[in-house]
Amino acid sequence: MEQLIHALSWISAALQVPVVVAILYLLARGLLAAGGYYGRWSDRLRWRRRIGVDRDGHLPGADIDALVEGLDGGRGAGRPLQRAVAALRLAPTDAAWHERVITEFELSSDRQLALYRSMTRIGPLLGLMGTLIPLGPALVGLAAGDISLLARKMEVAFATTVVGLVIGAMGFLLHQSASRWALDDLSLLEFLSSKLREKP
Repeated sequence: MEQLIHALSWISAALQVPVVVAILYLLARGLLAAGGYYGRWSDRLRWRRRIGVDRDGHLPGADIDALVEGLDGGRGAGRPLQRAVAALRLAPTDAAWHERVITEFELSSDRQLALYRSMTRIGPLLGLMGTLIPLGPALVGLAAGDISLLARKMEVAFATTVVGLVIGAMGFLLHQSASRWALDDLSLLEFLSSKLREKP
């Protein structure tokens, strides 16, 4: 039994470095995602002004050509929505092609949201693991009277908890906004698809 307990302790201690590395990696990805989010937000404001969407999200009464041209140009031309609009224009009246383009847009949006979902779920989980792993050695240090070891391990435990929660909060907030954007873009894409197919 003692050997099993020592094996579990060794496995737990060995996981500390991978957990800390994973937390730092997710934090770096989260900061990069937040920067990308700001870029997408500013591009989104720019093209919404260009096509004339009001504050309530209502589309302008302009003709469909002006609306498509407004979406198809500008700095955000490499974004998924702009690429999908350009793809729709390749076959304006082909219903099967439009369905394929819209499905690919949904899959692309889901791939973008996957990182935010991972941050929301895995960040706090890694923070909890980073908290519990050092507690064993910290209690051993306390029993041995080694206060410095206890302090070092508790510092690691609290730091990983805080960073893990920060990662989870960032992922949750980014996912909420990005999900709304994806639904808004999908609705607009379906609207454009139906209007393009109605044109003679």
